[in-house]
Amino acid sequence: MKQILNNILNANSWLFLELVIITIVAWAVFEPAVVNYYYRSLPQGYDSEQLLYAETEVNGDVFVDENGTPHDAWEMMPQRHQQMLRQLMAVEGVESAYLYTQSYGSVGYSQPTFNYCCADSDTLLLDRVGFTTDSHFFETYGLKPLTGSPSAEELSHISKSDQQVVLTRSAAISLFGTDDVTGRQLCICYQPEYKVTVAGVVEDFRQSMSSTMRSIILMPEDLNHTECRYVIRLKKGLDVSRFVEEHGQELIRGGRTTFNRISRLKTFEDYLKQLELDDGRTQEVNRSLALALFFLVNLILAVIGTVWLHAKRRTEECGVCRAFGATKLRLLFNFLWKNVVLTTAAVIIGCAIYLNYAHSGIQEYDGEVYYETLYSIREVSLPADKTWVDYFWSHFLVVSAVVYLVLIVTVIIGTAIPAVKIIRTKITEALREE
Repeated sequence: MKQILNNILNANSWLFLELVIITIVAWAVFEPAVVNYYYRSLPQGYDSEQLLYAETEVNGDVFVDENGTPHDAWEMMPQRHQQMLRQLMAVEGVESAYLYTQSYGSVGYSQPTFNYCCADSDTLLLDRVGFTTDSHFFETYGLKPLTGSPSAEELSHISKSDQQVVLTRSAAISLFGTDDVTGRQLCICYQPEYKVTVAGVVEDFRQSMSSTMRSIILMPEDLNHTECRYVIRLKKGLDVSRFVEEHGQELIRGGRTTFNRISRLKTFEDYLKQLELDDGRTQEVNRSLALALFFLVNLILAVIGTVWLHAKRRTEECGVCRAFGATKLRLLFNFLWKNVVLTTAAVIIGCAIYLNYAHSGIQEYDGEVYYETLYSIREVSLPADKTWVDYFWSHFLVVSAVVYLVLIVTVIIGTAIPAVKIIRTKITEALREE
């Protein structure tokens, strides 16, 4: 095998060197595309397809109640909220609605907040999501309680005074080693520590389109916020995009109250995409994918051109082989296997060179290891939530496997196209080639 490889390298040293360089460049180009594609392919974890997003504006500084008594509007948040919900629920096709702010139910926001939580002598940093009591939070988002946990409606009724919380599946497993933890207790490491009971467990979900599944603790909070934006769930069978087009104005009119009015309405998925665009994530993802596609097209053209010149020089050799009885299939196989071996060797060398560069970027701060030369979009990696992207060797091997697959397919295609044309050349014409 060693002798065969040496013979191939001696005859194709220039092609081998080119493939090594291409491997190094391909690693740098494809890594962001692979990581971004991985994040994009993850499920949301909740039913966002039936959701609408509504923004409201303030009509004035005075709130007039049903009895005609004026009040300071900014001190009437609960009443304003309930009045708006009644108006929204009166619109045909609306199943439920929930107050949506950065403080309450911040599913969609990319800026997480965290709590240190401890149970069974283990302490973990969990992402925290607050929600308001009796607000249909779990039903509106479509979060899914596990078997043995209370229903979504029951979980929405727990209050801060109950000293109860809800965990996602990964958070429960990280803290207790199992997802059957309803009724068990944990401590939230405030000063002093705050002991709570797990009211239930729901399936994992993503906070935003650019995050992975995180270990999350959901905590009931008192309503004391003046911002009024809403997530609205439509009944099953309704198309949210068509609903916005056909009934958007009706919903806006229905959402007009004494104090607030709906000023903007869109699908929740469009809202998430807008958040991602505003954060610059959309441009970054599109740029990485476009660069990878551009590189791939040029890679195919370059390899086809290079292999074509190499194969062209073997036209006479092919003619001689065919004159002595070699079949076209045998000649095609002979073209392919040598280039496959050459590409495999080049990728191994190229990845080894890049490995040396990537390994040089490993840094450690306060006991945490960071891979500064590897691409990642996560600002915070909780120990319980790490995936292959967050570990050096799994990250390196996955991207290397993708690079190898791309190059081997490209070389096979680039070899097969000119090879088929050459072996179809008439023997007499092939023997005249110089």
